[in-house]
Amino acid sequence: MMFKIMKLLAVFIFIVIPVVSFASTIILEGDMNEVVEVEQNQSFMIPASGLKKLVFRFASPTSFKSSTVSQEVKDYKLSYNPKPASVEIETDAFGNRFTKVTWLNINSNVEIIGKLNIAMNISLKELISTAPFPLTPLSGVKEIEQKEKRFLSPTPLTEADNIRIKELANNLVKGAKTEESAVIQILNWVVDNVKYTTNPPQYDAVYTLDTGTGNCQNFSHLSIALLRAAGIPARIVGGITLNKPWKVPLKNGSLVQSIGQGGHAWLEVYYPDIGWVPYDAQQSHLFVSPRHIKQTVGLDARDINDSWLASPTLPPFREDIQANFLRDDIKLSLRDIKSNPSNYILTNAIIAHLAKPVVEIPQIEKPKPAPPKAMVKVEFGNMNFPSLIDIFTKSKGEEQGYKTLDKETAEYVTAEYTFAQAFTIERPLKIEEINLAMHKFGGRAGSLWIDVVKDDGGKPGMEGIRSFPLNLDTIKYFPGYQWFPFRFTKESPDNPVLTAGRYWIILRRSKDAIINWFYIPGNPYGDADDTRSTSQGIDWSNILNYDFNFKVTGAFLE
Repeated sequence: MMFKIMKLLAVFIFIVIPVVSFASTIILEGDMNEVVEVEQNQSFMIPASGLKKLVFRFASPTSFKSSTVSQEVKDYKLSYNPKPASVEIETDAFGNRFTKVTWLNINSNVEIIGKLNIAMNISLKELISTAPFPLTPLSGVKEIEQKEKRFLSPTPLTEADNIRIKELANNLVKGAKTEESAVIQILNWVVDNVKYTTNPPQYDAVYTLDTGTGNCQNFSHLSIALLRAAGIPARIVGGITLNKPWKVPLKNGSLVQSIGQGGHAWLEVYYPDIGWVPYDAQQSHLFVSPRHIKQTVGLDARDINDSWLASPTLPPFREDIQANFLRDDIKLSLRDIKSNPSNYILTNAIIAHLAKPVVEIPQIEKPKPAPPKAMVKVEFGNMNFPSLIDIFTKSKGEEQGYKTLDKETAEYVTAEYTFAQAFTIERPLKIEEINLAMHKFGGRAGSLWIDVVKDDGGKPGMEGIRSFPLNLDTIKYFPGYQWFPFRFTKESPDNPVLTAGRYWIILRRSKDAIINWFYIPGNPYGDADDTRSTSQGIDWSNILNYDFNFKVTGAFLE
């Protein structure tokens, strides 16, 4: 039998120009009410020689209610083609429901279609917690329940007993008097010191701490390990996310929240007085977005992933998710803004009865690259992206497969909105070429080009340069993502020079181009305000919670 594992999406980050960030914690209030029709199509490509046996074990969406999020699953229906030999429902030690389906002697492709309606209500109101830190029994304070104490245990992916994890956790929570304060100090450090990367070789907390990179599993595992090391119960959550953007109000404009459609992991933190509360280490505290659908919980990712067994060989796996929003009622208002962390984090208000001291969170100094020498060719940007997204992987023995929760993160950039990505240079740059990581879905007539314009008060300005057009009929179809090159002159000696400062790359198009531009969640390249979009010319009021993949080639001048 053979084995494959599906990984959570990740993105490698390469920072050339250190940028001072002015992002913050956005405190919201209001309600989000959603009703979504979801169709999940999972399939296996059976080899021509057939399979003697295929066993697929997959999670079912779950109804639940927390202090901020309520999810109700309605009309969950499954269909199979071909008809399986058996279907069993399993409930594990964490209360997760898995469907285990077995096929015998099959020669045709296998398809599993799940259809359901999800009703979600997210209520962002002020929470009150009296939980102290450390979580020791005090007069009038509820103790951690016995069944929740298991979520203090270390695992191979959440090494809460690792000496460096323990030392970091202890440093981060110094001075905290309430559980809420300790949790925020840990999670703010994670969001400021881990950058999103695609297809990391490992998902454990120590690897994430060592490299400062990882996907949603890495973010969750490091967060959970640090919380457990501090004596705070935390567990991983598995589910799917939907890629419909939604807006968060700011003082001037909006922050556009977007996430890829597919598998995702986040976490929940246990408060003795208010129960399990959801956090997404990359996006939000105390709640998760109206695009998160919860399926499973566990000690680490091994407890939440789908898996399959096959004999004599493991077939390729594919998953497609479609969502139709029957109701998408988002009514939010901005209550307050705090100065931490450096990336945007969304939350609702929480009041801890114990006073919270202001604690300076230690920061890891990131090495600054040496400036390149004059007229030496340089290449920088947000450059690492997967040409193809593979949502499963193999174990060494190739005997079993697991979902990885990887998913495509790309923006459809030839529709209503115009998109811009910022970069900063500290010396004059003779620019040779700019490449964007994109995928052509359709279109023959027309062209693409980019404008590179100076920053004007934190937004794209009007002064800059324009590239030659890239004609659509010269762009070949490719199954995944590749660099699309944009040049500004025909001869290298004539390349334009950009003076030191901040610039915006704006993608333009004409006629019938259908193009996706790959992005990495979490603004990994520069600061949290370095991607914007507009639907009305020069407004640029929409701030995006991700960075596009781009590559700038040229030479710095003295």
